Amino acid sequence: MKSPISLDLTQPKPHAWSFAALEKVGFKVAISAKTYYTPKEAAALLMVSPVTVREWTRKGLLRAVSTAGGHRRFPIEELRAFAAAHGIRLENETTVAAAVSRRVLLVDDDVVFVTYLRQVILAASPSIQIESANDGFEAGRLTESFRPQLVVLDIQMPRIDGIELCRRLRASPTTASAELVVMSSALTDENIAAVRAAGADRWLEKGASRAEILGALGLGAGVAAPAPHRQERVQTALTTD
Repeated sequence: MKSPISLDLTQPKPHAWSFAALEKVGFKVAISAKTYYTPKEAAALLMVSPVTVREWTRKGLLRAVSTAGGHRRFPIEELRAFAAAHGIRLENETTVAAAVSRRVLLVDDDVVFVTYLRQVILAASPSIQIESANDGFEAGRLTESFRPQLVVLDIQMPRIDGIELCRRLRASPTTASAELVVMSSALTDENIAAVRAAGADRWLEKGASRAEILGALGLGAGVAAPAPHRQERVQTALTTD
């Protein structure tokens, strides 16, 4: 399917980020416990092996939700209730979140926005490993060596746009299970349908608040309630099995 995105670089981008705005980013953000945990993180919290967590889930003893891409996530309240019911001491949530270092790849040709996004992420979770690429082609070269668990990408990029990059990341064994979050100023209904079909887990407009960004990336206390004009632009993609 031909991408609906024009790669004409002579057209100005609809968003404008200034370096002055970067100075407003705070670096005293407390590390918050996450709302949803991966199977590996849930196992660490419950101090058991991931195999045990999968078996409990298969038997219906531990409830999980799934992303649009079919990946299991465990609500923290479910983990707490399960631990209390079975006499399990739950490991410290902040310690586990920090110990399981995530690898995040940022893909955007807007260098100022990438710098801003990097600062927001590291302020909330300093242990995260971050790499960046200017376009989809460079991102493809990085994935084999960096093996990202989360990819944040724009739609409008030169050479390989974000929609095609989503398809390629989902088709690659290296990134088939990675979380794909689209952050773009071009979230038309047509493009939302295209990125969803291409395998994106969530999408968010550029210009969202830090709380919304961290929530969409799974690094905060959840996705903040969006403003009315963003209500249909934020996709959390978490539904019960």
